[in-house]
Amino acid sequence: MKLQQLRFILAIADNGLNITQASERLYTSQPGVSKQLRLLEEELGIRIFERNGKNLSGITQQGQVVLDKANAIMQEINNIKQFSNEQNPMRRPIPLQPSLVAA
Repeated sequence: MKLQQLRFILAIADNGLNITQASERLYTSQPGVSKQLRLLEEELGIRIFERNGKNLSGITQQGQVVLDKANAIMQEINNIKQFSNEQNPMRRPIPLQPSLVAA
């Protein structure tokens, strides 16, 4: 599991389950986001999103738990970055992740 994959699933949820919009927001390719979603679901052994053909149609119950935990992880990463910024006021600040709220 990679932090990038967590960012991707949160962006998908935040963009109305639209992988194309999520990929644009993340400045990456749609096939790359789709692949990382598939790899994460395979690694975890669960479906995060419900599907209707090739389209995402909802969030599974297990997926909501994963999204909630991913959101908490990303918040903790921001807390670490904020702490670092406070400890090093003379250094250029580390940018924080935008707030991602799972649907």
